[in-house]
This record gives sequence, C-alpha cells and structure tokens, in this order.
Amino acid sequence: ETTLAFRVPKKYNLKNIVHDMQTYLDDFRKALKTIGYSQGVIKNYPKHIENFLNYTNLEPKKIKTQHLEEYYNYLKTKPNQRKQGELLSQSHIYSQLLAIKTYFNYLETNQIIPKNPYTLKIKQTQKNQRIHFTQQEIKNLYKACETLQETIIIHLCYGCGLRRTEAQNLNQKDIDYEEKLVYIKSGKGRKRRVIPITRMIMKDLQEYNNNYNLENQEAYLVNQKETRIKGNTIYQTFKKILNRSTIQNKEHYSLHSLRHSIATHLLENEMPIEMVRNFLGHDLLRTTQIYAKVNFNQLKI
Repeated sequence: ETTLAFRVPKKYNLKNIVHDMQTYLDDFRKALKTIGYSQGVIKNYPKHIENFLNYTNLEPKKIKTQHLEEYYNYLKTKPNQRKQGELLSQSHIYSQLLAIKTYFNYLETNQIIPKNPYTLKIKQTQKNQRIHFTQQEIKNLYKACETLQETIIIHLCYGCGLRRTEAQNLNQKDIDYEEKLVYIKSGKGRKRRVIPITRMIMKDLQEYNNNYNLENQEAYLVNQKETRIKGNTIYQTFKKILNRSTIQNKEHYSLHSLRHSIATHLLENEMPIEMVRNFLGHDLLRTTQIYAKVNFNQLKI
C-alpha cells in the first residue's frame, strides 16, 4: 500500500490531512481498476503521485502550476537508479507526469479540487518501431513448442491477438467451441469483443480442454495446481519457446510482439483495417493504422 510521508506545516491538522490524502489515493487506485487500466498503471500511478506529493510537501488543494513545473525540472536532473551515470529517460518522465495529470483530473471530476492545475505541454517521446515476427518466424515459434499448453499460449497471444492480461483472465465459458468464437468480456478499457478463430486453433483449444479436464474449472489457462496461470508465467513460457527457436535477435521481441505480428499479418493478407481494429479491440482507428505501414508484398501464409 502507498504511504504518504510528506511534511505538513503545524497550522494544519496533520492526522486529518494524511488520512484524506490516503483516502483520495486509495479511491483513485480503485477508479483506475474500475475503468479498466492495466495492472502496471494501477500499481505505478499511485507511486508516481506519492513521489510528487512528498516532493512538494503540499496537499492537492495547494498545488499550483508552478509546483508542477518545478517538479518537471527536478525530474530532468534526477539520476536513473537502474542505469548508473544516466538521467531519467524522457519517456519515464512523461509517464510520471501523465500519472499526476490523471490524478488531478480525477480530483477535479470528483470536486475535491476546484480546478486541475496541470497545464504543462510536454510531448510524448516517439516510440520505437513496433517489432513483429515474420510469418515464417511464427511457424518457427510453433515448431519450438514442446507441450500443448505452450502451443495454446501462442494461439491465444498470436492467433487470437490477446493481451497478456486477457489470456490470463480467459475463462472456460468465454470459449464457444461450436461457433468457433472467443469472447473477451473485459479487455483494455473494459471493452468487450468477439474473436473468430480458425478450425485448427479451435481443435487445439478443445484438446487442451479435454487433456486438462477443465470442465469444472473457471479459468482456461491453469497450472499444475489447477489454479489460474499468472501473466508473468505466460510471459516466461513465451520466452522459453522463443529461446528454443532458431529466430535471430531474440532480445528484440516481447510477448506483445505476437499481438503486433497478428495485426501486421492480417493487414498483409488484406483484411480491412476496420476488421483488424475490431479483432484487436482498439478504441481508436489511428492505433490500428500504425500497423498499416507494412510491406504487402511479403510472403502470405
């Protein structure tokens, strides 16, 4: 749990202020979860806000734009604890400021403060080009799978385009074996979507269901203790498959590269971009359009 440690002048009631601050932060964390933010955001945003409040030694109602500007300048000179001799990256600074902006938006919306003091105009750094596997490399990954569960993880994260949390939270009842559909009932931003899957993938999903005797299980992906697999286990399983493969430059790929890959491959195979958007569950079309910058002359499956 996040604990506020900032100092308050004697004229204020320290006990009441800290209690209110902690309550606001706890409620903010719950709001992030309800809205559907990722576990990373739910975990890190309150920490970023705590750091800011401890730096200013002020309660939110006393925060002005100048305090935010001072904190931004402070972050630009703060050493990077993970990389000795370097400063914080611009992307990490942006992430911290976005957390603070989101928090003050929350306070303003809930009439805890009269107006959001955040007026900084800081551009997000250009993200690195999204790395994806070629269609031949995807075949290589499938060949490197040693168990049916490993194959299923590739199916879900590539063939179905699921995010890690979506694969982790997938339940038995979310799969319609007869209609060959997978239902994502609480994706990013709490968006729901329906994913059509191929006959081959459905055959493997059904076999996995039978082999693991999942009829009485809520979760679809389970471990040896028959409990739901964690997202980190899914990631580690992917890394094992990748390391077994003959794919070059393995360090460039992440589990999310599978999602990037299916998006790119669907566009290469001339699926309309609106359909790809629905398949991935993107809120904005421009998010999907990032994948449109591909070479449509590449080998098709």
